[in-house]
Amino acid sequence: MRRASGRYPDSAHPLTSLAGVERRTLANGLRVLVRRDASAPVAAIVTYVNAGYFDETDDVVGIAHVLEHMYFKGTPTRGVGEIARQTKAVGGYLNAATIYDHTLYYAVVPSSGFEAALGIQADAYRNSLIDSHELSKELEVIIQEAKRKADSPSAVAIETLYELMHDQHRIRRWRIGREEGLRTLTSDAVRGFYKNFYRPSTTVLVVVGDVNAADAFREVEKQYGDIPSGEPARVPGDSEQSASGFRYRELTGDIAQTQFAFGWRTVALSHADTPALEMLSAVLGAGRASRLYRATRERKLVSSVAAYNYTPRELGVFAVQAESPPEVAGAAIEAVWDQLKRIRDEGARDDEVDRARVITESRWLRRLEDMEGQANHLAEWESLGRWELGGEFLDKMLNVRARDLKEVARKYLQEDQASLLLYRPKSAPVFAADLAAVRARLTQAGAEPLAPSVAPVRTVKPAPAKATFEREEAGVRVYRLASGVPVLVRHRPDSPITYVGAFALGGACEESDATAGRTLLMARTAVKGTATRDAVQIAEAGESMGGSVSATVGSEMLGWSISVPAKYLSGAVELLADVAQRPTFKHEALETERAVALADLAALRDDMYRYPARLAVRAAFGSHPYGVPTMGTEASLKALSRTRLDEWHRDAFLTAPTVLAVVGDGDPDELAALMAANFRALRFRGARAVPTPMWPEGLSQSVERREKAQSALVLSWPGPTRSDAQRFDVAMLSSIASGLGGRFFEELRDKQSLCYTVHASGSDRRAAGTFSAYIATSPEKEDVARNGLLTEMAKLRESLVTDVELKRAQEYAIGVNAIRRQSGGAVLGEIADAWMFGALREIVDYERCVRAVTAEGIRAAAQRWFDPERRVEGIVRGAGKGAQT
Repeated sequence: MRRASGRYPDSAHPLTSLAGVERRTLANGLRVLVRRDASAPVAAIVTYVNAGYFDETDDVVGIAHVLEHMYFKGTPTRGVGEIARQTKAVGGYLNAATIYDHTLYYAVVPSSGFEAALGIQADAYRNSLIDSHELSKELEVIIQEAKRKADSPSAVAIETLYELMHDQHRIRRWRIGREEGLRTLTSDAVRGFYKNFYRPSTTVLVVVGDVNAADAFREVEKQYGDIPSGEPARVPGDSEQSASGFRYRELTGDIAQTQFAFGWRTVALSHADTPALEMLSAVLGAGRASRLYRATRERKLVSSVAAYNYTPRELGVFAVQAESPPEVAGAAIEAVWDQLKRIRDEGARDDEVDRARVITESRWLRRLEDMEGQANHLAEWESLGRWELGGEFLDKMLNVRARDLKEVARKYLQEDQASLLLYRPKSAPVFAADLAAVRARLTQAGAEPLAPSVAPVRTVKPAPAKATFEREEAGVRVYRLASGVPVLVRHRPDSPITYVGAFALGGACEESDATAGRTLLMARTAVKGTATRDAVQIAEAGESMGGSVSATVGSEMLGWSISVPAKYLSGAVELLADVAQRPTFKHEALETERAVALADLAALRDDMYRYPARLAVRAAFGSHPYGVPTMGTEASLKALSRTRLDEWHRDAFLTAPTVLAVVGDGDPDELAALMAANFRALRFRGARAVPTPMWPEGLSQSVERREKAQSALVLSWPGPTRSDAQRFDVAMLSSIASGLGGRFFEELRDKQSLCYTVHASGSDRRAAGTFSAYIATSPEKEDVARNGLLTEMAKLRESLVTDVELKRAQEYAIGVNAIRRQSGGAVLGEIADAWMFGALREIVDYERCVRAVTAEGIRAAAQRWFDPERRVEGIVRGAGKGAQT
């Protein structure tokens, strides 16, 4: 672990050295980076354009984002939708993002499709048409996106904070624009922005993956080399001319939880103080041992809290953002303010800084695990001058000392320069009547100091134990403990991160309305105390190794996992085993997690995707375990006791259909033995059956009315179970129907401009499956949107999909599966899932099963499952209203 003395002061940090990066600048000024990484048959292509919201003139808002949408709308040789369809056809995906200082386009494909994908990306970059008719339709889509954003409480809070903090700078504007202004944009204006900024001199192109560098450069030269050079004309916006002073604003809306955020103006990324500000945010808000987490979430004041230092181009914003139950929001604000005052007055301890260093290193390492992460990293830093700056910046962060944090806290986080934004439910009390009242309340605020960290009771190193090797299947070595518990080991050579998990089949699918949420509350509370560690000690132990024990609860499984750099594996396995096998469920820890679970349940109603889905599931399954909410209900959560959680832990995990899994670099026999030595308390039993649910006859709707800008609909039908071979037919149908280039996307979004988000997906479980379609639209268009979905579903029942559609869906499914396996965490989940719900052979049989799907099979599945008269609907019906000042 790095210390303040520094080991790499004059060179890039080893974690981000990314050996083998080659850089060339084409004659027209395009900077190109290529790195060969043969660890997976995948290639990532990133096009990074130094133009974003800050480059929009003061009379225009949102044009950079509009151009991002139009980028995919066609070229002279590729019609509308072809860019996405052709990328999907080679087994990959693409997307884009616009932010204040840049716009990013990326495609990730199997390496066999690299040349085709690069050609597609080059065509879009140099030849986007920006047709006026297509623009008028896409503007309607973007207006729906803006409404969707207005329904997101956290987005409203943070962008309103930026507006509050700044008087002149363009960061104060609602970045994707609002309906009135968006409707005035013309194709000439968008085309002008495109031609001005999308030039080789403003662009960095990065390729990372299993490709030959010389071949990649040759293809880039062929596709991009003849694009004319030139410099864009930039019209800088105003900068802030004076200190902000203390600022406050309060919003109200139809929301369940209170959002609040503090903000301060800071400095650009290149400033000498920025590394210390980044580490200050980590000490305050990174991990469960951080100051803000302990001072607020562990005291039942918030359900989430975060701190960050954001540095787009020429300025910085230091922010603390939290979500809180409205009845304790005032105390939460005061607790955050108290910790900010303490960090200014007292500074940080050396152990806090040490832990922040390890967390920071591990986060950077995880980002570089896949090709897309590497390519984005290289593009971002190269756009600032040269890609090596990334490693140098990390090195500066890891050399920050405790006294540096105190200095920057005093310099930038001054009390009289803070801005506070509060967004609360209409029914919640006013926090403060005016600016003076806010200042007075914060001045008088006090909070109990955090208890000093106490060293945990020393654990005895477990005696060696043996795991018996049984077989190797699908690249996974299967071992068995004496207790009958299986251990699955997947060797990943040269993987810098090792992933470990302990899982059990069952849990939430064995709950009733009276016990709803029992598994989730048990799994979360387990992380808050064992016989040898309290919550802080568990958090500190994990974070000092660059990881954290996380609870996972699905509808039919539960478990805990951790991932750490390989050198920390032994300690990480011991910590995971302690949490999974010996939780104590002490009263204080249980009450903390109960309060957070209740807050999460309330916040669920503000989620315009998850909540209508929740309504649909309940309408479909009723009181069957599949209809019982995994998050619980207010009544069930309040009724759960420590004794009931302890009993459920023994029944659902200690003696259960459990499986242990490890994915990483290391000798498999040694990894299995490490698991055997630590997981001695587990006893294996077979799985309990889940009763078959009855799907409702006829149409069933569950509707809630809200003061939201949009209405959100989920239409659901029964579907195949996990063991039904038709699940692959439904999966291919889902791919054909939704996503970029899918039928739903093209018809309802591209052609009719009904929505920003529309998609369909299946969920297959042991006793039943579902297929659901989602759309969010303006309230007055609800019936049109519903009829549009039903019309598209009818086409799937009545007619065969085309051979081209089927082939594209198959290549996409197989390609994305290979792309996903770059992540060790994804592989861990895959092997555990295959073991619990099917068989390991599923891993290697996946491609065969996908390629076996036929157009006739898809129509047969649609006819079997998707009866329009047997659907359920979950609806959040908006009134076209959003936040109010």
